[in-house]
Amino acid sequence: MINEMRVLDEDLIHIGVDVSTADQAIEYISDILYKKGYVKEGYAQRVIEREKQYPTGLIGKGIGIAIPHTTSDYAVKPAVCVLIPKQPIPFMMMGTTDEEIKAQVLMPMVVKDNKMQLSMLRKMMALLKDTKRLEKIRQATDKQEILQLLSCLEEE
Repeated sequence: MINEMRVLDEDLIHIGVDVSTADQAIEYISDILYKKGYVKEGYAQRVIEREKQYPTGLIGKGIGIAIPHTTSDYAVKPAVCVLIPKQPIPFMMMGTTDEEIKAQVLMPMVVKDNKMQLSMLRKMMALLKDTKRLEKIRQATDKQEILQLLSCLEEE
């Protein structure tokens, strides 16, 4: 599979973004995804609604991370985005409705099918256990560096 399943795109990496809420962050990245042809109209609202029912905040070895996403019916082509906010953003902890985490790295996913979603979530969970890699992503100032650090998401 050569580049057929490419999910990383330098245009989807945004560092030092000035957003202060989960909804603002989701709207910010959804707007880019829509303009770049990755998602259909209405995607942001679906992700925000899903986040209320199924929060995606996680703690990866001391670093707060959120993986907002929704069902594949709003996906045009698969992608993994990276948003590094200026300040950590409150997200609800996965599996809770009342426990908040401060997300320092957001990695919204656009998936085309359930099999891909499970595969990507598995890769994300492995990434969460890699403290050094997560810390490097959080501190990165260069999009190419982040692409290299996330190349593990492209591997089969």
